Amino acid sequence: MDRWAWLRHLWEMKEIFGQKFLTCLLPPYLLPNNVSGLSVIVTGATSGIGLQTAQELAKAGAHVIMACRNTKAANKIACQWKEEAQNSIVPNVEVMELDLLSFSSIRQFAAAWEQRAEALHILINNAGIYLMGEPQKFSDEGLEQHIQVNHIAPALLTLLLLPSLLRAPSSRIIHVNSVAHHCAVVESKYWNNRIEEHKFSSFKAYGSSKLAHIMFLKTLANKLMEQRKTSSIQCLAVHPGVVTTNLVPAFQKKAFWMFDAAEGARSVLYCATSADVETHLVKGFAYYSCNCKPARMSPHADDMDSCLEVWRKTMEILQLNPDYLSHLMANMYDNSD
Repeated sequence: MDRWAWLRHLWEMKEIFGQKFLTCLLPPYLLPNNVSGLSVIVTGATSGIGLQTAQELAKAGAHVIMACRNTKAANKIACQWKEEAQNSIVPNVEVMELDLLSFSSIRQFAAAWEQRAEALHILINNAGIYLMGEPQKFSDEGLEQHIQVNHIAPALLTLLLLPSLLRAPSSRIIHVNSVAHHCAVVESKYWNNRIEEHKFSSFKAYGSSKLAHIMFLKTLANKLMEQRKTSSIQCLAVHPGVVTTNLVPAFQKKAFWMFDAAEGARSVLYCATSADVETHLVKGFAYYSCNCKPARMSPHADDMDSCLEVWRKTMEILQLNPDYLSHLMANMYDNSD
């Protein structure tokens, strides 16, 4: 990577230290009334941004599905929300088990949801990992853990939930991303292969996984547009800022320039519910920053050939046909006749 590229990356990263200034004039985000009755799946909803996002949506009347590994903790939280409601509307919250380190768990979750034959209005892929400073680790699926949890797993979940998303008159896929994607490149050969220990960087692996998912989501949006000319599904990636969560132990102690979970959830909730985002979509896709405004992505995400290569590699790992989408749409239309 040349020095000009590094300078550009540093310039893009500047906003993490100025995020408080960039958002100081934003009011506390208020959800519109039109979320009442909408079905929303939030992954990783037991802590941090996911917890705050799920709670705000539930309070606003949405049917919220907390998709989590720790169902005991999720059920405890859901019960607490209902107890705190008192005379107000009791939140419509349910808990479903989902482990992003297991393809089997993802398929079971999607199958259980699909059995309902209901519309899904919003999918928020919030769950993620950053194994800061740790050596390269692989999942039981044989994938480097950052790429599995932050990209491959939400990609599989999204693809399997497309029938439910397409049942809604309009739906959204929100992926909680990171400004760290600006400091990364995608090297898919390392997704399921070891790197020499001294060459592995957990930060680069994290950034690469976030970049890969932006490229995948953008490709998905483009393909949906190609299939239906005007897609009912809107795909958005959003950088929520640097937030004090348990994602990174070193970030649990809040610095003056960092967001708390409520501040971090603001841009996610905005992308999930605001009508304004539709005006900034390009072929069904947009990338937003922590100030609830469209932002510039890494140039790698603007290279459509590279995005298509990420799509191809992802589908190969998932053992899905690269034309999965066209077959899915054809089957849906046939069944509706």
